[in-house]
Amino acid sequence: MKSFLTLLAVSSLAIILPAAALAQSTVNATTTPARQGMAQLGDPYVPAHVKAAVRIAARPAAAGASLQERALQKLQAKFSEADSSNSGSVTKAQAQQAGFGFVANNFEQIDVNHAGRVTFDNIKAYMRANGANF
Repeated sequence: MKSFLTLLAVSSLAIILPAAALAQSTVNATTTPARQGMAQLGDPYVPAHVKAAVRIAARPAAAGASLQERALQKLQAKFSEADSSNSGSVTKAQAQQAGFGFVANNFEQIDVNHAGRVTFDNIKAYMRANGANF
């Protein structure tokens, strides 16, 4: 009788343990992705640069405004580089020579006055008309 009970107990565990392990793995699989970023912040073995990236990614839309400002600054720097004569305007040839392909490829649409030159304000107006948000 004792061996029967032992066999019954062992066979019951053989059925229960895999089911419990399956249930636990299902719980972990559903909760891990949602909490992954927060778990990384508390893990002492995660490098500091990874933790910083998670914190930056968790920030709300304030970072988006900064990104727009940086894009506008980069555009202004490229315009200044193309404006070799410091006149405040760029010709199509100057844009091509400076590698300012966006302006060179869309020059006719940006130059609404057909003056043969475009200003930075002309470029911003063209970009706003085509969906830019600055």
